[in-house]
Amino acid sequence: MRIVRHTASTGHAEALVRDLRRAAAGAGVEQRVCGAHCVTPCRQCGGKSCQCACSPFCPDAPRTLTSDPVFPVEPLIAPLVYEMKRTGFFEPCWSCEGHAGTDGRITKMPAVWFYCEGMASLRLLAGALSKLRLNARWRVALTYSDTDNPEPTFALEPADAGSVTLAALQADATAIARALPEIFRAEARMLTPCG
Repeated sequence: MRIVRHTASTGHAEALVRDLRRAAAGAGVEQRVCGAHCVTPCRQCGGKSCQCACSPFCPDAPRTLTSDPVFPVEPLIAPLVYEMKRTGFFEPCWSCEGHAGTDGRITKMPAVWFYCEGMASLRLLAGALSKLRLNARWRVALTYSDTDNPEPTFALEPADAGSVTLAALQADATAIARALPEIFRAEARMLTPCG
């Protein structure tokens, strides 16, 4: 079988190029990354909707990134949740920093589940991940959040941890968070058509 390049409709092709250009420019979200839950006055300008002093390592991020303050984002995965949301292309909806049993074996892998409107951004995320040197291979996977929800959900997770420790996987999540803004933009620039 020969794989022929997909020919998209004009509207789809235009939306794809628009998304690629937006990603290449690093447009991201306009207000606070954590959204309306963050009302901490900015240490630089005093505002409550700016991003002047926003950081993926903000101590308030685990509490303000979540839609339910009773369930804060776990601190070791919060930077990755933050950076994914900051792109403006992903809407994280669940995360876990990973957990191990008393014997040290991993019982729950680190992961971020998210919604995504455009398929191109999934391509950018997967391409960006492939450029990183991590302790384990990470992937973008299709999943779903609830059995009665037809909306697809995606997961950013280790593909196969093998003998990698939980601490190493958590270090991977931090490394992805630190690199994501630049490698996501670089991947978009590489794929954006000229003109």
